[in-house]
Amino acid sequence: MSDSPKRILRRGTVAHGQIEKDVENLSGYGSTDDPKKTPSAGKLLVRRNTFNEGEQDHKTKFSTWTIDQDEESMGDISIVINLLADLTPAGVLPLASGMVGTGYVPSFVLLLLFAGCAAYMMFLISRTMEITGAKSHDKIWEKCVGYASSWVPLAVLMSVCFGNCLAYSCMFGDLFSGCMPGFGLSFATRTVCILGLSIFPLLPLCMLKDLSALAPTSFGALIAVLYMCVMMGIRYFDGSYFPGGIYHTEPKWNDHTWNFGIQTLLLVNTLAVGFLCHYNGCKYYREYVDHRPTKFGGRVGLAFMTVAAIFVASGLFGYATFGTDSSGVILNNYSSDDFLANIARLGMGFANVFSFPLMFSGLRESTCALLSFLYPENQDTYDTVLFQNSLSIVMLAAVTVLAVIVTDASTVVGLVGSICGIGIIYVIPCFLFVQASETFLSQGDSSVNPKELLLVKTIGFVGLVLMPAGACATLLL
Repeated sequence: MSDSPKRILRRGTVAHGQIEKDVENLSGYGSTDDPKKTPSAGKLLVRRNTFNEGEQDHKTKFSTWTIDQDEESMGDISIVINLLADLTPAGVLPLASGMVGTGYVPSFVLLLLFAGCAAYMMFLISRTMEITGAKSHDKIWEKCVGYASSWVPLAVLMSVCFGNCLAYSCMFGDLFSGCMPGFGLSFATRTVCILGLSIFPLLPLCMLKDLSALAPTSFGALIAVLYMCVMMGIRYFDGSYFPGGIYHTEPKWNDHTWNFGIQTLLLVNTLAVGFLCHYNGCKYYREYVDHRPTKFGGRVGLAFMTVAAIFVASGLFGYATFGTDSSGVILNNYSSDDFLANIARLGMGFANVFSFPLMFSGLRESTCALLSFLYPENQDTYDTVLFQNSLSIVMLAAVTVLAVIVTDASTVVGLVGSICGIGIIYVIPCFLFVQASETFLSQGDSSVNPKELLLVKTIGFVGLVLMPAGACATLLL
């Protein structure tokens, strides 16, 4: 045996044993897997610097997660289902209330216009990511505008996600408390429902990092939304809530075909929330299998047009049944003795619960990124799963407490939609796309048409105008 000292061979592999890299280390620590002998070096101790595939299922509290670890895990079907579940539960409930000051024809024209523009903005997000090579809003901003102000999109994202989570909590609290007495569970008040559902199933769901894992629950949420639309249609056609009907409530109507005025801003706010999933736009694109902007845009377009059709049905049946009495959560207008409505409340309550983690994912990621900007020295801490899970608990607790206190979901929806929703849907994507095109693409580049840039700038400017106007309408009308 050789008299030379024992050497430790460290395997610096990066994935299931590929790319071996031998590093000398005399510290004497590490495993003794696969000891080998060579003519010149006695025993070789091999230290494994990676984990096996099976070990991924048993992550320790010291594991880390960053957006760079996002994998392409959503196929064509799952991305459409997740988008539908992300959009419909919050959008269908307040739509009839948003139509109170706007006639059927202007309402549906605006709905289709907003659907098309919102889908186009998701397409722009994917193209901006490809142009810049960045994977998140703040990194795109950093490349196009500068690091010093890259907190701006993060602050907007965090605000809109927090506001949306609050709106969803208010909604499922109203829905569950409204239907529980019909099932003989009178003890399940609004507060009890919000607190109980926040503990389970929301808490474990909000700790998930992969959106594809939510596809099964998202499909359940979609079924609940479709059932609600069918129920609303049944109650409209059977006349249960009209004069002489079993649940007659004397709804108020007016000539509502062409109405258009200042109150239309309330509908704009509602549509902004209804078509809002752009806080997860980068994440959807990162996790979409074999993602390319055109392919991604096609799936997004399909999802948004489907959502628009669902919104048309819910808005039409809701307003046609209850008129100007339409509530910010339309199911609140239906009798607590209406069994079909109670089933719809239960289903939509779960739909909002299972859609909640999709928004919460955006809240957690934007908050961690903002903390990294403010306190970069703690970046390694923010990347740990332990910290992210702890942060999730704190933020979910804050949303839950506020949801118990705030009882009017329509005000929350209005403010979130007008200020944050329009900002993250229309203003920021337009701004970043223009900046990316001017920074990274040369004059005459065929990938960007000057007419398209003019269209994008116009949409962004209109968004800037609608933000304060919508906020004023929410507070004053």
